[in-house]
Amino acid sequence: MKILPISTDDHCWEKPDTWTSRVPAKFRDDCPQVRTTDDGDVWWYAGELVRPLGTGCAAMRPERDIVKAWEEVPLAAYDATERLKTMDADGVAAEVLFPQAAGFGGGPFVTTRGPEDLRLACVRAYNDYLAEEWSNLSPRFVSQCLIPIWDVELAVVEAKRAFELGHRALVWTAAPQNFGFPHFNDGYWDPLWATLQELSMPVSLHIGSAGIHHDQWDGWTPMKRISLTSVNAITSNVQVMANLIFSGVLERFPGLRFISVESGLGWVPYLLETADHQYESQHLWDEGMSIRPSEYFRRQCYVNFWYEANGIRQRDLIGVENILWEADFPHPTSTYPNSRKAIEESLSGVPVKEQALMLQGNAEKLFRIELDESVLPESVYYTP
Repeated sequence: MKILPISTDDHCWEKPDTWTSRVPAKFRDDCPQVRTTDDGDVWWYAGELVRPLGTGCAAMRPERDIVKAWEEVPLAAYDATERLKTMDADGVAAEVLFPQAAGFGGGPFVTTRGPEDLRLACVRAYNDYLAEEWSNLSPRFVSQCLIPIWDVELAVVEAKRAFELGHRALVWTAAPQNFGFPHFNDGYWDPLWATLQELSMPVSLHIGSAGIHHDQWDGWTPMKRISLTSVNAITSNVQVMANLIFSGVLERFPGLRFISVESGLGWVPYLLETADHQYESQHLWDEGMSIRPSEYFRRQCYVNFWYEANGIRQRDLIGVENILWEADFPHPTSTYPNSRKAIEESLSGVPVKEQALMLQGNAEKLFRIELDESVLPESVYYTP
């Protein structure tokens, strides 16, 4: 059996003119843009620094280190045509795309920084950019939209507009309450959930979208700091998914799907076993939960892996149909340029039909991906 691996978490870098070329002229000085400082090039927005270029393309650099000047950024980070070449070389058939400078769910211009009309123009410009320069170029790119989180009615309107542009999913924050908005669990968001359920648009909850709390010891080396941040970000999504399971959202919207992104999967059996125990102990069927937490999860939740072998051994406890694969290109933790080797090591001994589901079938169904096999290069096919 030949399998087409679909990576469900990759990042396309926004180009320096992503926003300046798309927002109305009155916003061009304040919209996101690359500026040069004494410490290197940075992303600037609404009069202040948003983030340095950083390690977001580290997988393509020999030392997997920091980029300080835009000229050092590899083309494949921000150019879709070049990205297809790296996918061909790395054996990746399709990518589900996440932002970079725009944040992983709770970015600067979807919250409260800058006036509302500027924020809305920036959200729309990002969604237009992703459709125009990525998913419209090739069906091998799956675009996911951002939406304003300061107003649920605006969020609904933008979700519908993005859907018409071809976006297949929503990149959302796991904790809007951390930005001063109603809690994730609050009924305030029900019109958005209802819209996404109607459109069959899943919700991607990327690690870090709810914030990460960790020890920023001054003694960390840069590489140890990156490693600690990654580990803590992954464990933070355990709390995110625990909240989701008990939130009532899955009960009210049984057709809505959520993805815990870049959090791995080894923690899922522990979470489900503990949640089911509490369900029984606290008689939560009397609290509006019509099914067990593990049943909500298997009906509506997904997780992805990129290096785990131990987690894969627990796949029957997680649900083979709830598991996706990712390469996290071009981030420091990415499997690039050895994604094929990583797949083989993680899935060693796994039945071929199960491999096909986790690498291809589950993602195709969830994101409604249709690939024309007649135009795909042979290098992207994987034969277990």
